[in-house]
Amino acid sequence: MTEDNKPSVAILYIATGRYTVFWEYFYRSAEKHLLPNSNKHYVLFTDNLALISKQTDYPNVTMIKQEALGWPYSTLMRFKFFLGARSIIEKYDFIFYFNANTEFLSNITEDELLPLDHHEELSLGVQPHMFHLNKRAYTYDRNPQSQAYIPYHKGKYYFTGALNGGKSHAYLQMCETLNQNTELDLKNNVIALWHDESQLNKFALDRIDIKVLPPYFTRGEHEYWKKSSKIMFSDKTHYRFGGHAYLRAETNDKITKSDWEQKNGKRRRKLNTRFKQYIASLFF
Repeated sequence: MTEDNKPSVAILYIATGRYTVFWEYFYRSAEKHLLPNSNKHYVLFTDNLALISKQTDYPNVTMIKQEALGWPYSTLMRFKFFLGARSIIEKYDFIFYFNANTEFLSNITEDELLPLDHHEELSLGVQPHMFHLNKRAYTYDRNPQSQAYIPYHKGKYYFTGALNGGKSHAYLQMCETLNQNTELDLKNNVIALWHDESQLNKFALDRIDIKVLPPYFTRGEHEYWKKSSKIMFSDKTHYRFGGHAYLRAETNDKITKSDWEQKNGKRRRKLNTRFKQYIASLFF
């Protein structure tokens, strides 16, 4: 705790390559809605020199120069990035990571997000599109050669890699384990199915020290019917961001509005899926 008895929270954010397009959406919404009774400090990993030159515009942000590693290493190696900033972030009470395309929609209190109970060390969010499925349908890594391997008979929750956090000592221990497992996989020419998310789910398997954020806590951009959600993950395929392939630098051509609309149309979540998710949320 700081002198004013407010918890201190380090907020980790990666914006390399073209993903810097999300930074202002994230930062402004976090300042407005995220943990209003905490002392927040952001740690931004970026290769954007123009953004770094504006450091003085963000007095509560530490910017760390981080080269863009390309897909999928920019997401796969995130825990290594975080460990490289240990001397900065370990002094905070809590550490939280949020995906680049995160936008906060309404106030998120300390009680809602932080692992405050004595038995809680970490906070993880269930994947908003999968919690209603049978666990055999979860997209865990089923490759026995990977450190992220989970057999079909195991598992209770499928956690998103888009947000995770916890008490600083516990979070850094998690980062150490996940980085070691990722490095071992790479040494054996293996990449986990969903990269850092697969490694995270293996780490969380059977743990009893996790604060599980409820199903409707987060939503995708097009899940407009989840009115109570506090966090939205913007659609990275959308033309206003250039499209997924453009963001990943797989192409230099941005998707056009007409091409995006032709490909996506008006998205509507099937009513039976919405009903299943609603029922599952009642018994979560």
